[in-house]
Amino acid sequence: MVKKKRVKKISKKRIVNKPARMVRASKRKINLTLRNLFLFVVMSLISLALYSILDNEMFKNLFSLLAMIFGFIAVAFLIVLLIFLILKSMKK
Repeated sequence: MVKKKRVKKISKKRIVNKPARMVRASKRKINLTLRNLFLFVVMSLISLALYSILDNEMFKNLFSLLAMIFGFIAVAFLIVLLIFLILKSMKK
């Protein structure tokens, strides 16, 4: 007589889609975004000032690159701030 091998049954797990969390524009988030926006705007302006003052080519390239990076980050924070303000105005 041949023994039967036991086969493990693979249980199918249910995939449950959880509802997406709503993004809320709290005062804390808006203040944090504003603080970071001002920080990166100031850092970008300082980099631009150092770019225009310095004569060394290496430092000019460095500070121009830093000014561009900080400027792009500042624009990103500006977009986030606008989104938060729109969400806050739609809530009312």
